[in-house]
Amino acid sequence: MWTERRPGHGEDAEPLAAHHRPTGDGLLAVFDGSGGSGAAPAWRAPDGATHTGAWVGARIARLAAECWFQGVVAAKEPDTPERLTYCLRAVLDAAPTTTARSKVTGSMRRLLPTTMAAIRYRAGDDGVRWQAVWAGDSRSYALLPGSGLHALTRDDTHEDDTLEQLRQDPPMTNVICADRPFDLSARQGEFHEPCVLLAATDGFFGYVHTPAQFECVLLDTLARSKSAGEWAELLRRAIEPVTADDASLSLVAVGFADFAELRGAFAERRDSVVRAGYLDVPPADDPDAVRRWQDRTWQSYRHAYEKFMPGVRE
Repeated sequence: MWTERRPGHGEDAEPLAAHHRPTGDGLLAVFDGSGGSGAAPAWRAPDGATHTGAWVGARIARLAAECWFQGVVAAKEPDTPERLTYCLRAVLDAAPTTTARSKVTGSMRRLLPTTMAAIRYRAGDDGVRWQAVWAGDSRSYALLPGSGLHALTRDDTHEDDTLEQLRQDPPMTNVICADRPFDLSARQGEFHEPCVLLAATDGFFGYVHTPAQFECVLLDTLARSKSAGEWAELLRRAIEPVTADDASLSLVAVGFADFAELRGAFAERRDSVVRAGYLDVPPADDPDAVRRWQDRTWQSYRHAYEKFMPGVRE
C-alpha cells in the first residue's frame, strides 16, 4: 500500500515485495526519503518536474535492494547485510551528486538520504525464517494470530521508548545517504506458525495515539476485507485522513491456505484488543486524559510489542 501527500512528489519510494517461488525466498522493503536533510533539488524529470535528494535517494535505495535480492536468489551474492550495504553504496556512488543550494546546511544536510526497513525471509513447511535489516525510523513487524503486533526493529534515534517517539518525533541518528558513512542494523529469527510479516514507513505508525492503535488499524481493516486488494484499499482509506506524511507498507502472509483463513486466524486477536481499550481514546480537548490513557495502555501492551525487538545500542 502506497499513498503520497503530493502526488508525483512523495518522498516514499514505491514499496518493494519480491518472492521467488522455486525457493520460497522473499524480500519486503520500504524506503522513506528524508525530506528535511535532503530537501535540495537533485533531479529534473523529462517532463520538467524537479525532485529532491530525498525523493531520489529513496528510489535509488529501492533499486539497490531489489538488485541485491535478485543476486541472492541467483546464488551470485552473499545473503548478508554487509553485501546489501555494498550494493547500496555502489548504486549511490554511481548517482549524479550535483544538487542546488539548500536552506538545510551543516551537519543536518545529507546527499540522497533515505530510511529503509527490509525483511528478508524464507518460507518452508515448518515455518518462516526471517532477517530484518534497517536504517533510520522505518520499521519491520511480525503480526501473529496469538499475540498480535511485534516490532522487529528499533529506530535509529536517541529516544528508545516507542511511545515517546510518537510524542516527540526525535531526529534520526543514522540514514542511508551518498555523502557519509551509514550502518545497516540486522535482527533475525524464526516463526514456527502462520504469520504476517510487514515493513512500513512512519506515515503509517507515526500519527496514531499509541503503538497499539497501529495493530488495531491492521486488524480492523483485515476483518472487513474479502481479499488482499480490498485490505490494501481499506488500509489506505483508514490512514490517509490521519497521516501527515507519505505512507507505504509491504506485507506477506505466510502459512495460510487462503485469505479467508488469514482473516479468521486474527478474529480472536481483534476482539481482545478491542476489549483491552486500545481504541477508547479520550476527547482531544482533554490532553491530560489522553496522556494518562496513552501511558496506561502502553504499559499493558509494551511487553508483547517489544518481545522480538533488538536491544538498545550503546
